[in-house]
Amino acid sequence: CESITTRKEVRDLSSSEWRTIKDTIEKMQDLGWFRFYASIHEVYFPVVHGVSQFLPFHRRFVRYFEMTAQRINPDFALPYWNEFADYRNPADSSVLSDRLLGGNGQGPNKCVIDGVQANWTMTYPNEHCLQRNYSDGDSIKPWYSAEFIQSIMQRSDTMADFRDRMENSQHGLAHLGVRGDMSTKHSANDFLFMLHHAFIDRIWSIWQDDGHRTTFDGPGSMGEEEMTLDSKILFFQDTVEDVMYLGRGQMCYEYDEPSSEPDLLSKRDNINSGLSSLPHDVLCKWYPKSCDQATSDNTTESTAPIAHIALKQLPLPAEISQEAMEMHGFDPAAVQRMADEARKFVEDMNAAGFVPKY
Repeated sequence: CESITTRKEVRDLSSSEWRTIKDTIEKMQDLGWFRFYASIHEVYFPVVHGVSQFLPFHRRFVRYFEMTAQRINPDFALPYWNEFADYRNPADSSVLSDRLLGGNGQGPNKCVIDGVQANWTMTYPNEHCLQRNYSDGDSIKPWYSAEFIQSIMQRSDTMADFRDRMENSQHGLAHLGVRGDMSTKHSANDFLFMLHHAFIDRIWSIWQDDGHRTTFDGPGSMGEEEMTLDSKILFFQDTVEDVMYLGRGQMCYEYDEPSSEPDLLSKRDNINSGLSSLPHDVLCKWYPKSCDQATSDNTTESTAPIAHIALKQLPLPAEISQEAMEMHGFDPAAVQRMADEARKFVEDMNAAGFVPKY
């Protein structure tokens, strides 16, 4: 790479950087690029979801969008949304405000009337206003916590496991919480799609850095039973190996850590510092790598939870309805498996007196 694009958390952008993004995506809309990306995502939707194509396809897809934007303005850098900071009440996030991405849709057609795509008319699959229709009226029920996603990262040793858990937890719940265009196969109409998938991609990159740089396996599609690093990414025809290393080939980007909140993913010490009060059996059940580290450091003795802990417990993430699963093409069994796992996680952590950072 001749240069590396740094993707920042959207709230860390300067006013000048946000103006660059706003001006660039407006030009992309005028040139028909949003229609193009929405159509590609819809056409390939059935063969890049629920299989191991999911993460490499979306990494390449989002990077392709960013490269398209950089042909219009070389200073464009796609931001991501650190959704963990807002998982308790996503609708109240400053990201979903007039200053940034805009909020819930208004009127009978649930049209987005504020933010960077205010009053946009989308043209795929037909002419319509950009729509959002929050899953709980004017609010969105809780998403998955950073602590649960960190647990997924520590308990997943294969791509098949990691992809299944990520796709059917925070990935799906964000799409189906915002709804509107975001809960359709043409969800790339909403610029929020790009920030959301950059966030999912960042989680994958951190999992890769933790001993899974080239971990790849799991079911394929289009007649491919098992995917490998040599498998082709659908539509793009790059191999999976071509996108496994950030900063190489066409993956000329990196992620900056969010400055506004402690980042629970990028350094294991950050998550470990919040786990010291967990009983050893709970720690080892949900955080096996932290358990191994604690055992090697001889720090497995837990401390008693303090009295105020109950004032801030982990909330249960929202459940996805059968209708929503069918609309978005999710596997009901996989979604239910993740919901059951998350419920048990929250019960165990709250019973142990765990104090979440967010």
